[in-house]
Amino acid sequence: METIEIGLAYECQAIGIENEVVGVVEQLYNNTVLINVVTCASADRATVIELQNRLLVKYENIHACVEIECSA
Repeated sequence: METIEIGLAYECQAIGIENEVVGVVEQLYNNTVLINVVTCASADRATVIELQNRLLVKYENIHACVEIECSA
């Protein structure tokens, strides 16, 4: 994966979640990034809500940058 940028959405495998999610990067750390989840599998929805839509993702588990439609 190339450079990860704050504010962009990525498809990734978050820590503690079984399926892939799409999330917007909020913060960059040394080994991980903090994302705000935009979409996830229904099986993971309860866990995502419990974690207030914020998950950590290892850099190597970020798969692709995706475009998301803003509903605001």
